[in-house]
Amino acid sequence: MRKESRAGRQHPQQRPRSRTLMAVHESILDDLVFPTEVVGKRTRVKLDGSKLLKVHLNKDVEQKTIEKVDMYTKVYKSLTGKEITFEFPSR
Repeated sequence: MRKESRAGRQHPQQRPRSRTLMAVHESILDDLVFPTEVVGKRTRVKLDGSKLLKVHLNKDVEQKTIEKVDMYTKVYKSLTGKEITFEFPSR
């Protein structure tokens, strides 16, 4: 759905939460790393104003997905245009 404005309010209802850009990017991320789970996320804002999303993946399946992390980063960047890094938190 396109974003509505005050001048051209054509939609009688509000946009559903599942159709927002943030929800769509969340579902893309979940689908992209499917065999693993996202256990945490952090947004880092650099001094120049650019944002970097750090995603923490499940430590239990690190051996299976460690070689796919670069591919995850490139695919997510091409689909959403956002910078992202994947990490495996230590316990």
